[in-house]
This record gives sequence, structure tokens and C-alpha cells, in this order.
Amino acid sequence: MLLNINSKLRNIRNKFKSDKRGVTAVEYAIIAVAMSSIILFVFKDGTLKTTLNDAMGKISTSMDSANSAGGSGSKGGTADGKQG
Repeated sequence: MLLNINSKLRNIRNKFKSDKRGVTAVEYAIIAVAMSSIILFVFKDGTLKTTLNDAMGKISTSMDSANSAGGSGSKGGTADGKQG
């Protein structure tokens, strides 16, 4: 009886050791933890956010000043290729 139980447990253990179905999921979980740690480190103190906001502000200011300096004439083309 004990020998039979030991044999069954050994078979279950060997099947479990040779089963590779969950390996990919575990690898993806490890990669996800690493990526989330990197993202948290980059965005934690807000330096990148501040830099991006400053850059967008400068671009917006440049576009506004170019738009106001352009005048009111419409010499550009339209979407259908005709001159306005």
C-alpha cells in the first residue's frame, strides 16, 4: 500500500517537473515586473513630465507667434489643390 502511494506520488512529481505549459506565463510576468519598475523609476520624481510639459509649452508658443505673424491673407492652397 505504502509502496503504491509512493509510486503514484513519484509519477505525479515527474509529470509536474516535465510540464512546461506555464513557463512562458512566468517569463512574461517577470518581464512585466521589470518593465513596470523601470517605468516607475523614470516617472516617479516628475522630471520627465516637467521636461515634456516645458517642450510642449515652447512648441505651442512658437506656433501661436507664427500664426499671429502670418497675417490675414490666404495665399496657401486648399485641400483640393486649388489656390485660395
